[in-house]
Amino acid sequence: MQTVAVELMTKLRGDIEAICDHLSKMQEFDLQALEKRLPRNAPAGTAEMVMLMLVYRERERRKR
Repeated sequence: MQTVAVELMTKLRGDIEAICDHLSKMQEFDLQALEKRLPRNAPAGTAEMVMLMLVYRERERRKR
């Protein structure tokens, strides 16, 4: 069972890295539009909340 969990976490990490890579290549106005479409009150740990956090993190990274 632990092996399955490790495999799933590895896959999840790879998927999140792929999403981050894609977000880094998006135009700012596309990121803003995506952020506006994502729900603000999504429960923690849901795909919507994870995506919102990744978009927010990318937008903050660009401000620096």
